[in-house]
Order: sequence, then structure tokens, then C-alpha cells
Amino acid sequence: MELKAFLWFLVSGGGAGIVAYWLMDNVAWFAGLNPKPKRWVAFALSAIVACLAFTASVFAGYSLTPVGALCWIEQLFSVATAAFGLATLLHINKLPDTR
Repeated sequence: MELKAFLWFLVSGGGAGIVAYWLMDNVAWFAGLNPKPKRWVAFALSAIVACLAFTASVFAGYSLTPVGALCWIEQLFSVATAAFGLATLLHINKLPDTR
């Protein structure tokens, strides 16, 4: 897999969620969290991984550079919300019941 394809997988293909949940299962600190905080950490990790991958793709020249601060904020918001939404859908059976 090329770097460009990998970055796009992380940004738009649910890859950020896969990476986030892999980290949740394999990093002792994350694995030891209680269910409710663990869910929020998984959401945040998904968003962070996707935003970092998008930023890397911009700096590598694979994506168009957003013009101005507002464009960056809008693009990163879009990437982050899509990432944790997809992560939730892909891993719904792994999410703990927090009721």
C-alpha cells in the first residue's frame, strides 16, 4: 500500500477507527479505563488519528491545502466527525454498555 492510499484510508475509509480501537485494545493505559471514559477516549483517538492523517496528506501534497484558518477548521471538523462516526458504526458491538 502506498503512503497516499494509507493516509486516505485513515481519513475516509474507517481506518482511523480501526487504529483507535487497536490502540484501545493493545495499550495498557487505554485498556484499563472504565467503560464510559473508554468510549470517549476511543472517539477522540479516532478523530485525532484522522486529523493527523489529513494534515500529513496536505503537507505531502496529496490533498489540496485549505485556504485560511476557517477552511482548516471546517475541514478538520468534517474529518474528525466522520472518523468518530465511522468508528462507532464499525465497532458498535465492541462499545461497552454504559447505562
